[in-house]
Amino acid sequence: MKKLLLLDADVVIDMHSLDLFEKLAKAYEIQVTQRVFEEAQFYRKRGKKMPIDLVGRVSVIEDIDIECLRKVHIEAKEARIAIDEGEATSIAYLLQKKEEIRFCACDRAAITLMSYIQLDEKAISVERALRDAGHHTKLYPRHLEAKLKDYIKKGQALRIQYKKLI
Repeated sequence: MKKLLLLDADVVIDMHSLDLFEKLAKAYEIQVTQRVFEEAQFYRKRGKKMPIDLVGRVSVIEDIDIECLRKVHIEAKEARIAIDEGEATSIAYLLQKKEEIRFCACDRAAITLMSYIQLDEKAISVERALRDAGHHTKLYPRHLEAKLKDYIKKGQALRIQYKKLI
């Protein structure tokens, strides 16, 4: 059985522009929230706007618990982190699901917030996801494991600063 991988829109878009989406799709069961599905419509390739067709290639999550989403927004406000709705719904889904799932994002705000609310163990970098799929290639700096770790440390520092928790 394939491992579950929840993707953010920026990862869907980047993986299409780098021709790596199929590598992830072969190795993982890809999931996206409805909001991410709506956000990830196009990517740029050689200056042209190309459509993204995710129908039949990903599972779309439509039922996000409103209380989990509210918690994400409250935590983001408390940590002074601006987060978009695609990321907010994805993090809310992580809060409501107990199954083993990893969230692959490269957005600083999303990863920092995940760490702030102690969900960093569910975060995975693009680099790690591809490496675990048996693929090694050059990526953008935001995709690297080192960036993910930096963002996690930032979230941990904010948690200590604002919640006074270690």
